[in-house]
Amino acid sequence: MASTSESTAAALQRYSAFVEEVLRPQLKETLAHRDALAQEVQEYSELRELLQELAAKPDEPLHTLLDVGERFHVRAKVPDTSLITVDIGLNFHVEMTVPEAQKFVQSHLLHLTEKRNKWQEKAREVSEHVNLVIASIQQLAALQ
Repeated sequence: MASTSESTAAALQRYSAFVEEVLRPQLKETLAHRDALAQEVQEYSELRELLQELAAKPDEPLHTLLDVGERFHVRAKVPDTSLITVDIGLNFHVEMTVPEAQKFVQSHLLHLTEKRNKWQEKAREVSEHVNLVIASIQQLAALQ
């Protein structure tokens, strides 16, 4: 009987270690990816709104607050908004017209949203695995 309780205790330790060393870090990493993509979706949504404003008033200069980093903003006036520079990823910037930028932003938002949803689904799966292993640990502990 001592052998059975020892093997159960060893199984409990293995399951607990698996949760703490594998599943929880995996869940944390997955959620970090999802949150980073959610932030990027938010930024592109704001860009889409700005592009809509620019398209509605093509001949008017743009008055805005420009974020220069560390929550520091300066006022800016852009007299000609016919061409804008868009960060397309990997630190590449492309000059586009407002309609081109709107088309790019819309398609990129769809791509980012799909990617974020995939990471959300992966996070849900990992969370289910964590819950399953914890339930198994509780069942093993009840057997002791």
